[in-house]
Amino acid sequence: MTARDRAPVATAAPAPADLASVEHLYVHVPFCANKCPYCDFNSHAGRDREIGAYVDALLAEAAARATGLSPRTIFVGGGTPTHPDAATLDRMLAGILARLDLARLEEVTVEANPGTFTPEKIRALTRNRVDRVSLGVQSFDDRRLKVLGRIHDSKDAVRSVAMLRDGGVARISLDLILATPGQTLGEQQRDVARAIALEPEHVSTYVLTFEEGTAYTKMLREGRLPRPSDDRDLAHLDAACAQLADAGYRRYEVSNHARPGAESRHNLGYWRNAQWLGLGAGAHSHVAGRRWKNHDDPAAYAAAVARDGAAEAWSETPDAASGVLESLMMGLRLVTEGVDLDVLSARHGLDVRALHGDAIARHVASGHLVLDGARLRCTPAGLRVLNTLLVAFVP
Repeated sequence: MTARDRAPVATAAPAPADLASVEHLYVHVPFCANKCPYCDFNSHAGRDREIGAYVDALLAEAAARATGLSPRTIFVGGGTPTHPDAATLDRMLAGILARLDLARLEEVTVEANPGTFTPEKIRALTRNRVDRVSLGVQSFDDRRLKVLGRIHDSKDAVRSVAMLRDGGVARISLDLILATPGQTLGEQQRDVARAIALEPEHVSTYVLTFEEGTAYTKMLREGRLPRPSDDRDLAHLDAACAQLADAGYRRYEVSNHARPGAESRHNLGYWRNAQWLGLGAGAHSHVAGRRWKNHDDPAAYAAAVARDGAAEAWSETPDAASGVLESLMMGLRLVTEGVDLDVLSARHGLDVRALHGDAIARHVASGHLVLDGARLRCTPAGLRVLNTLLVAFVP
């Protein structure tokens, strides 16, 4: 099959030899206290009664598909992974770790929302090797948080950071949403300043996007939200990047900034197009040249695991040209690293320069890309129009 030939399948677990090359594990927890109006992630509110059965299925999938896996990183995302109670959180994390070879584990990240912590939950995190928490603050302005549909306030965010520090979590990342409806540049600058004052190791800054199927997109079409402006979005993004750089945070990916050595090792694996195994509802996997995605709905996922031992909604085996394209599209997001064309050519068995030479030459000439030996990366001007730039590489 090619990258465009997707078929629903139920396949055997990855072979041990295939798992040996997998360095990253993703675990999805789709439950939330509420659904934010801008969110298009696989998350579900009002279904807490399903959490116990879901964790059972998650551990069964881990037993069938991840036993013996030796990951360098684990990332537990959502949803809100810290929404379940402390005992359930502990059971889930401990049950997954019990199936793994932890000899080379370097980083365990859990996503969380302010206001979802208790001392018991933080102890459940740290006793299960969690050393990094990605906290969905989004804003420190209480009025702005209401616009975004968040159920925490700024005091919850500050208190959560203090609890994580006191509980022994070594690395904290804060998420901020930029250019939200009605937000002035000054309001955003105050948000970024408050984030910096908490001294996180990492900050992620995302310009608000309007995704299909979200409440925000419906409101936009109905004229109840102001239309986004590329110029305004770029002004807000540039301001945040400059503010964070002045505070010592290096922009290493389009939306991510870190103190030296505090980059997200798990997400770097995605941007470098490494191999990973995904567990849980809606999770994607990339193992031994094959990609698959699990069923999105938590109940459908749990039923499929109980019935088949797996929950694949579709599977594909991308061809070499698709693999090159994906590597370029992900790697060019890395601000200073970019992609090594010789490495990509060797990995995929194709001459990347021959395949995409015209697009590369055109964007180098326009000042959007720079080619330094074999390394191709975006210029600051290229980063500003990255999505448009990447279209030139699509056949």
